[in-house]
Amino acid sequence: MYEPTGEQITVNIPERRHELLADLLLDAVLTEQTGETATQAAMRAARQRGRQVGEAARHESRPGRLGPERGLTTYERLLDQYGYEPVRETPTRIRLRNCPFHPLAARAPDLVCGMNQAFLSGYLEGLEVSGVRAALAPEPGECCVRLGSGDGESAEGTPPGR
Repeated sequence: MYEPTGEQITVNIPERRHELLADLLLDAVLTEQTGETATQAAMRAARQRGRQVGEAARHESRPGRLGPERGLTTYERLLDQYGYEPVRETPTRIRLRNCPFHPLAARAPDLVCGMNQAFLSGYLEGLEVSGVRAALAPEPGECCVRLGSGDGESAEGTPPGR
């Protein structure tokens, strides 16, 4: 027989950002250029949006020169805001515990993970963070992108499944 103890159980459900993915795909469809595939348009739209968001953040915060360590500290705010659940592995490397586009990434990893990497790379460009890159490094149960200086990292530059 079940007897309530009065204790509350907390369940954390990872944040999902399907509206961002849908918005990026809509931008891609509406701006697809002659000779460009749908996938190329999606990657371009994701990178452009990331760059715009990064430029706006840079304009707002006016952080000055951003090397890897300071840049990633500044970058963590966006990652939190979008539900990536960043974890600092080293001063110049961040692991993302949550994929805000799951389960869509599981259905179309090349497209969704590629767009995710393009968006996060564009943000780095817009924020003007030097010495850091967003690389595909899929891990079960986590985001497919890892952020780091590239020193000694095993991240590959191709989407999962290739």
